[in-house]
Amino acid sequence: MRRNTACIILGLLISTFIVQGQDIHYSQFFNSPLNLNPALTGVFNGDGRIHANLKDQWSSVPVGYTSGDLGFDKKHFLGAKGSFLGYGLLMNYDRAGDLDLGWTGGNAFLSYSLKAFAHGHITPGITLGYYQRGFNNANASTSSQWNGKGIDPGSNAENVGNEGISFVDLGAGLNYRWQKSFRQHLDLGASLAHINAPNEKFFEGATYESKRPMRLSLYGMLNQPIGDDLDLLLNAMYAGQEAYQEIVLNAQGKIYLSSAKDKALFLGLGYRVNDAIYPMLGLQLGQFYGAFSYDLNNSAWDIASDGNGGPELSLRYIWSKVPEKDYIPCLIY
Repeated sequence: MRRNTACIILGLLISTFIVQGQDIHYSQFFNSPLNLNPALTGVFNGDGRIHANLKDQWSSVPVGYTSGDLGFDKKHFLGAKGSFLGYGLLMNYDRAGDLDLGWTGGNAFLSYSLKAFAHGHITPGITLGYYQRGFNNANASTSSQWNGKGIDPGSNAENVGNEGISFVDLGAGLNYRWQKSFRQHLDLGASLAHINAPNEKFFEGATYESKRPMRLSLYGMLNQPIGDDLDLLLNAMYAGQEAYQEIVLNAQGKIYLSSAKDKALFLGLGYRVNDAIYPMLGLQLGQFYGAFSYDLNNSAWDIASDGNGGPELSLRYIWSKVPEKDYIPCLIY
């Protein structure tokens, strides 16, 4: 009985937090670059990129949610040697809880990568998004349906607001990439999401404010060869959004499976501080890449989740053109 009560209380607490505007977040944040920073638009080893992510979190408890995205970005080289424009599109989807509370929409991205130093690019980027946020009122149960013994589904529920609203969203960021070879590169960056603090209240005439809080993200991502057929990948991110703070750490070994270095196996482990650990497995076959991870919850929430966080899948396809000059495998030339 105590366990059930604790589950209900924790469910209400986290549902309240989601209503206040928590953003989509991935354990494999490095595999959703456009959500991480608009300044990462076009910043990758290749010419064009398509990526998709799907996360099913806490499906074993009443407040489980599903998140997904589908993104595309490409670079366009300019007259200045080594500088280029990046542009892209991203669709995001998120649903949570019994009321299917969530948001769906898309962003357009634009960045400019300026050649800096011998092996560096500095990239500012911006994004403009349009989103719809809503819930399913038919699934709501309110106090007006209480008959003294339980909920009477035949009674009318109270009006809890409009089922859907829409808003415009703005973001910006800055990234620095140092790259000496296609196997040796480092990204450092910062981004601000929801700069315009869009209003998300479901009651249009309400006097209260319900603005999506601005989110600050800081990160570092390193790819470093440590052997002829082995690279070390280190990724770290901090995200702060009002009272919510998140730190995610990730380390992977990339084991090359061919002399052409176009096939590789990824073995990794990640840690979301004070929340979960997640093992990770990935595979690269030429231009295709896929990765799977599973969150194992180790926070106070495991009283409800029994340690089951949820699976996460990432897919990516990158295409490249061979430069007219000396061939350098898949660099941001």
